[in-house]
Amino acid sequence: MLRIERPGAASAADFHDREVPDGDDVLVWWFEPSSPALILGSTQSEDLLNVDRCRERGVEVVERRSGGGLVFVSSRHTLWVDVIVPRTHPAWRVDVGRASEWIGEVWLDALSRCSLADVDRPLSIHRGAQEATTWSKLICFAGRGPGEIFDERGRKVVGISQRRTRSWARFQCALSLRWEPSVFVDLILDGPRTSDILHAGFDVGSGFDVERVRDSFTESLAGALSSAESAVLLDNDS
Repeated sequence: MLRIERPGAASAADFHDREVPDGDDVLVWWFEPSSPALILGSTQSEDLLNVDRCRERGVEVVERRSGGGLVFVSSRHTLWVDVIVPRTHPAWRVDVGRASEWIGEVWLDALSRCSLADVDRPLSIHRGAQEATTWSKLICFAGRGPGEIFDERGRKVVGISQRRTRSWARFQCALSLRWEPSVFVDLILDGPRTSDILHAGFDVGSGFDVERVRDSFTESLAGALSSAESAVLLDNDS
């Protein structure tokens, strides 16, 4: 069963600390951060940041348990959704890379139904191993990970991080609504120049319908889950 929740506006810290309940349902949590936040990867430290400047700008600093680089989230800059797949569901993938690619395929199908202004086409999924760049260890959108979506110019459309336990995989996905390199330049100590990460992400442009994307993603995810379940039934019947 697919369960969709929109908890309402809250801090990014509260969202990251949200406990995954026991059960066999696939969960979709659409998060709306009440204030902008810089999300640190599990191996990163606040020492990377100009913490005083973050406070001045009202930017929350949050640590996540999944790996990867810094992500900047706000209601204006990102569309944030977590998808939790329990180990008991047929869509579960043992291979971490293949699991992320599966979520990426859902995103690609969903975005193909929507009109993304100012985005070069076609969109594509990164498959295979992580690809590093000069700034990818520091900033998530500067690198390429399995399942992540890119436009034809190499700008990241959707970033994905993954946290796994014995019971579930939690995919944290961020669709870039507005790419603003100056945020990172301002808030990171000894970080990149604007020109270094100018084209890492992109702006969706004016007139973009966020609610349509939510509906489209839900439809694509439901279809992918149904296909996974049907494949298991066919295997059992054969």
